[in-house]
Amino acid sequence: MKAFALSFTLTLVLTLAPTTPARALESDQQQPLSLEADAAEMDEAKRLSVYTGKVIVRQGTLEIRADQVTIHHAEDKRPELIIATGQPATYQQQVEGEQRPIQAEALRMEYQATKDEITLIDQAVVFQGTDTFRSDRIVYDRLNARVKAGTSAQGKERVRIHITPQNEPKAQP
Repeated sequence: MKAFALSFTLTLVLTLAPTTPARALESDQQQPLSLEADAAEMDEAKRLSVYTGKVIVRQGTLEIRADQVTIHHAEDKRPELIIATGQPATYQQQVEGEQRPIQAEALRMEYQATKDEITLIDQAVVFQGTDTFRSDRIVYDRLNARVKAGTSAQGKERVRIHITPQNEPKAQP
């Protein structure tokens, strides 16, 4: 019952919040994926590649920075699962209708390409404008612009959310 109450409360807060999770740019998915790293190892038989040392992954406006990135590839060589670890690993991406990109950080990030979903694990924080969402586990569904955190995302810690009210435009006389 606690998980339901927290999930419902988080969903309600995010629904009523002045800034709700924003949708990533659709054009990013169509862009080529590029990587930079100090070292790379690829195992075609296992469809696995591991990049280490100041790794940067870019696709359109999406950027992930980490100490190590492991990519599990599909048969057509497209990434299926990207696992980034760092102290912390960071993510940022421009979103539709927003001036500033959404940003996130965690000790571990898992991006599932088929679901278009990023799971932030351990010391997870999502920054959207002046608002922050913190927990040990946050799931950001980019396709549906939805965030789950804490026990609703299979985490163990409470969710801490900081929402800054937007200033309403002053009525003109």
